[in-house]
Amino acid sequence: MTAKLQALILAAGKGTRMKSELPKVVHPILGKPMVSYVIEAVKAVGCDKVTLITGYKSELVRDLLTGENVSFVEQPQQLGTGHAVQCFAKEITAMPERLLVVCGDTPLISTDTLREMIEMHDSQKPAITMMTLNMENPGNYGRILRRSNQVCAIREARDCSQEELKVKEVNLAVYLFEGQFLQNNIFKLTAGNQQKEYYLTDLVEMAVEQGLPVISCIEKDESSTLGINSRQHLAEVSAILQKQILDRLMSAGVTITSPHNTFIGPDVSIEPDTVIHPGTMISGRCRIGRDCVIGPNCHISCATIGNGCSLEACIVKNAHVADKSQIEPFSLIEG
Repeated sequence: MTAKLQALILAAGKGTRMKSELPKVVHPILGKPMVSYVIEAVKAVGCDKVTLITGYKSELVRDLLTGENVSFVEQPQQLGTGHAVQCFAKEITAMPERLLVVCGDTPLISTDTLREMIEMHDSQKPAITMMTLNMENPGNYGRILRRSNQVCAIREARDCSQEELKVKEVNLAVYLFEGQFLQNNIFKLTAGNQQKEYYLTDLVEMAVEQGLPVISCIEKDESSTLGINSRQHLAEVSAILQKQILDRLMSAGVTITSPHNTFIGPDVSIEPDTVIHPGTMISGRCRIGRDCVIGPNCHISCATIGNGCSLEACIVKNAHVADKSQIEPFSLIEG
């Protein structure tokens, strides 16, 4: 029996602008691969099976994502997003009832908007639901073309006419497909464009030609749509995610005396009334109890710190620190 809602994450590219031998989607953000944030997001909205399309250094990507509980399909040649989904369709025994397709380089993707998108799809039952955004300066984003206010096509910027380039509504490359429509049409895609690639976006025009509805869910937070194509983008997204983590902790009762000089990873939990001083780095899966004073200048990794502890200028790795411990400066504690 196929899963009712599955996710397909496009993660095959090298990311040439990263100037790196490391595949783009496994570049770390706050200590974990950027694609891990996307995996968490699609699982959070109810995708009971997640598949990654890999290409460049596939084995390395698989190794770095060990433990994520995802499946992999290889795209030997990167011939476009449509070709990636074709590779997926060839590997599976049956198309899922609904398939959510997202990009692996968008770690800020909004679970709230994904849920809204799924709800719209379930209530209106179109062939395709897509996520779009109204941008003042659309740049190289694909444009959403409408006829009588209904979505009728997506045009890649490089293929747009001058009039089409004036359109402000853009494609965010997040799609929810009805499985039967996808099965019937994915292998009808052709590479008749400037890039000689198979565009997933061409399925929109196919649906319209078949008299099937295509709808859009409009994202309101532009920052959640940021994709990563360079080291500058990596730094920008890291800063946004770090602020979100620190704000969440402070709202929950943790004092962070210098947020700009503190690094706390996404898998860290800290109890209320703990104080974090500058120069502190807390990464990996960590739990820090109540009424602690951490820092300045502590490095804590994959550790558990009990209640009422005081740590200053020390390193704690893979260890458990008991309640009310006082760790002297320049100590090294390893489990």
